Amino acid sequence: MTAQSDSLQDAIERIAAVLDGFKIEAVGDRIIMTPQSSVQSLTIFDVRDAAVAAGIRKDRVFSDVEFEFPGEPKRCPDLSIVEDGATERFTHEDLLAAIEVVSSRNDKNDYAIKVRQYARFGVPVYLIIDPFLGECTLLTLPRDDDYARREVYKYGDSITLDLPDGRRIDIPTDTFKRRS
Repeated sequence: MTAQSDSLQDAIERIAAVLDGFKIEAVGDRIIMTPQSSVQSLTIFDVRDAAVAAGIRKDRVFSDVEFEFPGEPKRCPDLSIVEDGATERFTHEDLLAAIEVVSSRNDKNDYAIKVRQYARFGVPVYLIIDPFLGECTLLTLPRDDDYARREVYKYGDSITLDLPDGRRIDIPTDTFKRRS
């Protein structure tokens, strides 16, 4: 970690101690505070339910849990699925899938900054759920700063996440709520 990222992380921890209802993270050289919405919360529950229904144990599916990325800002995906046997002080190596629910229109964090970071560190599956557009973008096959495979699904479609451990999760999106 650099002195700047250490300073940002310290600031985030101080802010988080006094603010409830916000997701707070460092993105580049900025601190981003995003209010959590009911749409975001319901979507996270729907995806978590799909993972558990597919046989993924609850102790492998987390919401807003911190992952370390050496030399870069830590991330707290809206939902993450980790390797069997992974334990606290999670790192990028524990991540089988990162799922982010877009929290604002024209979001560059989920569509650009996190794509580059997750791909660079080899996160095998990255799903972006966008309630403003009513669509989901599934990214797989990380290569350098991007993903070689990108599939877009409309709300109402079913998405299949093929995890590197051989597990398959079918996520129906017909109950996902939209935001205006």
